[in-house]
Parts: sequence; C-alpha cells; structure tokens
Amino acid sequence: MKLPFLRKTGSKPTVADRLRQLAILAGLALVLLYVGVVAAGYLWLAQVRKVEHLHLVDVALFRVQNIRRAMAVQQFAHAQAEWEAKNYQAAYVAFSTAVRQDPDNVGGRLAAANFFRAVGAANLGQILLEEGLARAPGEQPLIVATFDVLLGGGRDRHALELLRQTYPAGFSGQSQLLLETYELSATLNVEGPAAARKLLTRYTDLENHLPAAPMVARVYWESGERLRAITQLAAYVRTPPVPFGDFVRLAGWQAVAGQPEAAIRTSEQACARFAGEIPPRVLLIEMKAAATTGGRPVRADIEDYLRNYSSRPEAIPLLAALAGNKGWVDLARVLYEIAASRLQNLDVLALYYCDALARNGRFAEVQPMLAQVEAQTPEAGAAFLVQLRQRQIIAAAALGQAEVVRDYARRLGSALGNDPDGLDICRRIFQKLNIPEAVAELTPRAAPAKAPVMKRS
Repeated sequence: MKLPFLRKTGSKPTVADRLRQLAILAGLALVLLYVGVVAAGYLWLAQVRKVEHLHLVDVALFRVQNIRRAMAVQQFAHAQAEWEAKNYQAAYVAFSTAVRQDPDNVGGRLAAANFFRAVGAANLGQILLEEGLARAPGEQPLIVATFDVLLGGGRDRHALELLRQTYPAGFSGQSQLLLETYELSATLNVEGPAAARKLLTRYTDLENHLPAAPMVARVYWESGERLRAITQLAAYVRTPPVPFGDFVRLAGWQAVAGQPEAAIRTSEQACARFAGEIPPRVLLIEMKAAATTGGRPVRADIEDYLRNYSSRPEAIPLLAALAGNKGWVDLARVLYEIAASRLQNLDVLALYYCDALARNGRFAEVQPMLAQVEAQTPEAGAAFLVQLRQRQIIAAAALGQAEVVRDYARRLGSALGNDPDGLDICRRIFQKLNIPEAVAELTPRAAPAKAPVMKRS
C-alpha cells in the first residue's frame, strides 16, 4: 500500500518515507486496537456483567477504582436482595465480594456487618467494622456501629483498647465528643468510677453535650454524686426524642434516692411520651409499688393493666418479668395460670415464677421446678438454655451443692461455646454473686505445654 501524500509527486520513496509509513500504520493499528478493547470492555461490563452506573470515560481511561466501585454498588444491592430472599449462602458470597471490590464503601460495609451478625457470624461482622474504622477513623456511622456493638456485647476492654490504638494522639474533628462519650463508658465499665470521674474532668465539653448526658449522669451516680446525676438525667429526659431506657434509669435512681413521688412522675411522663406502649405502664406499676409499704404491687393498678393490655401477647410476659424481679410470688403464679389458660408459651413464664421464689429464698422449690422446665423443653434454643442454666447454677449454689454447680456451669459453657463474649458476661455475673465453682468452670483453660520431642541419635 502506497501513501502518496507522504512523499513528493514523481519522486522515488526513500527509506525514511517507508519508515514513516510503517509508523503511521502502527499508530492507526494501535488506535483501532485501543478502541476495540475499550468498546469490548464496556460492552462486557454493561451487557454481560450488567454493571449499572458505568461511565464510558472510566473504561476509556482505565479508571479501575471507579469501575470496581460501580461493580460493588451492584453487588451490594444483589447481596441485600439475596438476604431478603433468605438465600444466605449467595448473600454471604455477594457481601464478601462487594467489600473486597470497594472496601471504602461505608454503607455497604455496615450492611455486610449487619448481615454477618444476623446469620451468627458476629466475629466476622466485628472484623469488618474494625477494618473499616482503620481505613476511615472519622466516619461517624462506623464509629457508632463499632462501639455500640462492642459496649452492648460487654467487650468494654477491647473497646477501650481500640479507642486508644486508633486515636493515640487524642480525638479531633466532628467525632470528638462522640468518641469521648464511648471512652467514658468503656472506662467506667473497665476501670471503675474513679477513673471515669477523672476522665470527665478532662473532657469538660461533655458536660454540656446533650447526647452524652445519660453517660455523664451515670458517671456521677457511680461516683456517689447521686443528686447531681438525677438532675443531669432529669434535664435530659425533658428534651425529646429520648429512649425509654433513660426514663427507666431516672425513675429507678429517684426511687433509690428516696424520691418516690418524683419516680412516679417520671413514669407518668414516660406513659405520656410513649402512649399506648406497654413497658411504660409496667414501669409505673413498679414505681407505685416502690412507694407502698413493703414494695407491694397495688391491686387496682394490676387490674387496670390486665383489663387494658392482657389481650396483647407481650403484656403477660413483661409483667411476669417484673413480678419475678421483685419477688411477687402470688402475682407471678397468677400470670402463669392466665397464660396456661390461654395456651400460651409457658417456658419463660415458668422461669419468672422461679425468679420470684428465689427472691424469697425458696430455692428448695426452685430447683425441682427448673428441672421440670428443662424436661419439658427438650428442643430449647441456646438463648433459653443460657437463661435456664444461670438459674440452675444460682439455685444449686444457694443450696450448697458445689458439684451440681460445676455440672450446670459446664453445660452453660457448652451452650455458649460459640459466644466468647456471652461466656465472659456470665463469668462476671457469677464473680459478682461469689460462686467460685461456676467461675472456674467458665474460665478458659490454657492449653497444656507440649513435651519436648526427643531426637534419636
């Protein structure tokens, strides 16, 4: 092929002319190859892989990171759809692939962590959160998700270590007060009120930071400054929206501090704030009982509660839990009989009745009843078994049956075999209750040292 425009008319092509021709041909071939590769890549991603929100310029300029992000968005959506369809294996693969494709997608990482916790892979979900926090330590959604899970699961020591490792030079930016609040909570739970109170004197801005008010009030309460704690929390609950748990804490503090009328008013405020919900009504019954001689439940309040709410499935168990916690044996028995007459699930109600007996020191009656509950629930799940074993351990310890305590503690450890955090929480409970046999059985044992291998000469 001759290119006449590359040389003078009528002149014989020189070597330089031929080299120029070859260079131009090679350039044209490369351009055609580049266009072909870009077109093929774009069509493959868009038509075969069905990647949405894909831009041609990203493919043309080989912006791999942008392409991976576009693919991850679609994979996260696919994973969510598989989760909702209960195709857990497909969702597992899709979430894992999507996080690898775009590890900086905070929303997708949070969704993946929620999925792993929901399917029982809590440790993997926590690893995802901590890896995300290491990549983006200032992202508030990651901060909240990571430390809410840790503190809510009793892993305060690990939370404190993570805070100090991730933010060793101090906190800064918009997340400062949030991180300080988490550190204050973890310090109180791990190092005690004195250390938390000392930390609070350093973080002076927390005193006027409204979201931190419940935590600051708790530090004051644990430090012995009870009136200051009540004042702090009472001001907070007047600023909606406020979680119901803060009303419960405030009313309980007021009752302990000798302010029964204030506790009743707080409960009434909760009933007004959460109108139509059952837990505030249970709280009101508890506070009214605390204001009576001997802490007895008021008959009129119980009757009114049952008349208005007994048709709702959660009403009887919630009131029975209060009866068990307060030792109201007669009420716990009546609620058990009501549930039995309605053919409701009696397993948990039986545990609450045992709690009421235990509160009155009637452990000789508790132990055979717990054995009967176990015999009637052969297919009980791990969560129910944990509650049952805890009560069996406490009853056996109260009756001085050390070997029985050890046996039930071993069974409890078996039920918590895949939940090290739950095991640690139970161990701390029995430490507070001074049941050393249970603590010993729930304490992980170090692996025995291997004997040295003797080589033959």
